[in-house]
Amino acid sequence: MFVVSRRVLEIKTKKIGNHTLVHLNGRLDITHSDEVEAKLAEDVQGGTGDIINLELISYISSSGIRIFVGMVRELDKQGRKLKLCCITPPVKKVFDVVELLDLFEVFDTEQEAVASLSK
Repeated sequence: MFVVSRRVLEIKTKKIGNHTLVHLNGRLDITHSDEVEAKLAEDVQGGTGDIINLELISYISSSGIRIFVGMVRELDKQGRKLKLCCITPPVKKVFDVVELLDLFEVFDTEQEAVASLSK
């Protein structure tokens, strides 16, 4: 578990072969963005594709979305894809407002996202 700031944001990672599955839990906002960005960059190095499970994210700000856009750009240079899964309605609404959801491979369930790794 990785805890940042006074408000808790948990980051849990799990390796699935060469891939990294990241579970985020809490609020992803400017308070946590620098630390989260550094931790995610560290955790996803060396894989061929990565999944971020957003099921337990209660709020995401533009700073949080910026992290994911930056990851897409970096992974794209490496021929890798960023997959998002389990996006809650409030978080999906933020992505819809900024019209950036098309940048990501999006899956309803973690199982679907994991299964896509073998395709």
